[in-house]
Amino acid sequence: ALGVRPLITELSSAFDTSACKQIWYADDSTAAGKLEEIKKWWDSLCVRGPQYGYRPKPSKSVLIVKEDCLQLAKQMFKGSGIKVTGEGERHLGAVLGTEEFRRGYVED
Repeated sequence: ALGVRPLITELSSAFDTSACKQIWYADDSTAAGKLEEIKKWWDSLCVRGPQYGYRPKPSKSVLIVKEDCLQLAKQMFKGSGIKVTGEGERHLGAVLGTEEFRRGYVED
């Protein structure tokens, strides 16, 4: 986990840290904030990550957005391999998303 610390620091210069926060748990990364800044973070992670031995896996990545941002998010991340949803997803043992999605997850 300490091996990614220089990457985390370098990424902080690639986006507006007041509009997007990056959260790391060991070598799992997450970002939350304004869509445009998340896109800058993701693009920088994909470019800079391999320089530090960190290779993002778009097929294991999910972007959860509010319903009114869904079409824009799909357009912005088109071709990235990232799943874009307005419903929700399981994340590090918890569930994130709409109330309906969370309720359904708990009931299952």
